[in-house]
Amino acid sequence: MDQNDKDMIKRHVIRNAALYNGIPNEGSVMGAVMSSYPGFRKNPKETKDQVQTSIKWFKLLSTEMKKRETDSLDAEFLRRECKIQEGLPPLRDAVECKVVTRFAPSPTGPLSIFQVSRAVMISYLYAKQYKGRFVLRIEDTDASKVKKEYYDMIKEDLRNVGVKWDKLLLQSDQIPTYYKYAEELINRGEIYACFCPAEKFREIKKKKQNCKCRDCSPKENLGIWKKALKGVYKDGDVVFRFKTSMHDPNPVLRDPPLLRVNRTRHPLKGTRYKVWPLYNFSCTIDDHVLGITHVFRGKEHEHNTSVQRRIYEALGWKPPVTINFGMIYLPGEKFHTRNVVEMIRSGRISGWDDPALPTVRALLRRGFSPEAFRIFSTQCSLTKHDINVNWETFYGINRRVIDPDSDRYRVVINPVEIDVGGCVKDLCVGDFVPVRVHPEKKETRKLHVTSRVYVSREDFRKLRGKKVRLLDLFNVSLDRKTKSLKSQAISNSMQKIQWVPRGGIDVTVINPDGKELKGIGEPEMKNLKEGDVIQMLRIGFGRVDKKTKTGIRIVFAHK
Repeated sequence: MDQNDKDMIKRHVIRNAALYNGIPNEGSVMGAVMSSYPGFRKNPKETKDQVQTSIKWFKLLSTEMKKRETDSLDAEFLRRECKIQEGLPPLRDAVECKVVTRFAPSPTGPLSIFQVSRAVMISYLYAKQYKGRFVLRIEDTDASKVKKEYYDMIKEDLRNVGVKWDKLLLQSDQIPTYYKYAEELINRGEIYACFCPAEKFREIKKKKQNCKCRDCSPKENLGIWKKALKGVYKDGDVVFRFKTSMHDPNPVLRDPPLLRVNRTRHPLKGTRYKVWPLYNFSCTIDDHVLGITHVFRGKEHEHNTSVQRRIYEALGWKPPVTINFGMIYLPGEKFHTRNVVEMIRSGRISGWDDPALPTVRALLRRGFSPEAFRIFSTQCSLTKHDINVNWETFYGINRRVIDPDSDRYRVVINPVEIDVGGCVKDLCVGDFVPVRVHPEKKETRKLHVTSRVYVSREDFRKLRGKKVRLLDLFNVSLDRKTKSLKSQAISNSMQKIQWVPRGGIDVTVINPDGKELKGIGEPEMKNLKEGDVIQMLRIGFGRVDKKTKTGIRIVFAHK
């Protein structure tokens, strides 16, 4: 990294400090740098190290030097929002108005940030970028795993992050189509019925030997197929395999199964169908029928891509362009559907929108913007390598999106009541003081000044007996009964703390770790509506989750 790059990062650190109360935020700076200058993404560790170095440098500066550095910034650079990468890299073999992409979830649970930031957004944004079509295909051919309630959850999650599909298809509605192509391949001798137990076939495949079932004629296989459709066979009795070569170097391509008997009751189709397609077969048929031109999938599907290409060849079809991407990993406990279901049953969490979860509905409940999901996806891009991302990167993106519209409110946690009556009298303060709604807005609201106010217990404990500034009010020597100070000049070294007058509203802040913080918020918070996203001064951003006659519940998003 050359000196110009280092200077550029320093400028972003200074700018970030100017925008966020003098304290640069590492995640926010990283987000701004990585989104504005793609070259920094080539070596994220080096970039992160330099950001940390620049932040340490800035913090060590004197107050005067910090001001001088801020004043040296170009005014336009200081004011403007950091440039956000729009769109994705050019798409191979893409023709405008002809691109068709799809997202194909299985209804085994609602969507998570990992699905939305990769398969969903990449597929959707490319379709929009090329004025094409986006298909939502729900893969529900394994009745033992899918649940009816998750169909609507998936659709709701997509709508809530701003994704609109042009066509919706349920695989369980396509069974006759799968049967049609299966019979075509059976008649051509390319699919055969195999009665070998799974363990036995694994041994045969490992030894590159042919199964005896391979010798049956197409007519015999068709007869077995008809019996299977009528329900003659039980689960596990027979599978229908694709006849490739048992000597193929790739074990996955050695006579892979395409359809199987599965008599589990389906949540939508009941027991109507006894034979169901497996992933590779249904996926191939659907992608062709729907005219999918580009498939985006995780690199763990590379073997599936190989099998599907063989099916395409057998049917004489042209396969779509397939692009594999790596996984995104975020810190924290990894939740599987079965774990979450058990946690909900046991009462450990409240539901799929519990703030502890990385689900879309949980993050939206905390106050994350749909736009933040889109930006996060484009910044992670299409690399085939797995990516380890800090949550602060996502927080930084969301912070930039929601900050301009998030009004500021005062909340004190674990309140301590102090007497400021003497200060009000000594300093001739009126009944109300104007406070800014937002640092970037001229609008103000009036905050009632009472003889007794509340400050947070943490501020009171740390600063008792010291000179502090009650925000927008006056300087005091902090104690249960405060004393006004002769000098009301505000020095840079003086700690500024927030306060809430009597008559405020009870506030409960729910943290992602499940802890609840109790406090008091300013009276104006009574006018907030459920769903409003705000910034609680010196606490962070959050979303109004619920209102009652006496209080308000806010789910914490991030600082």
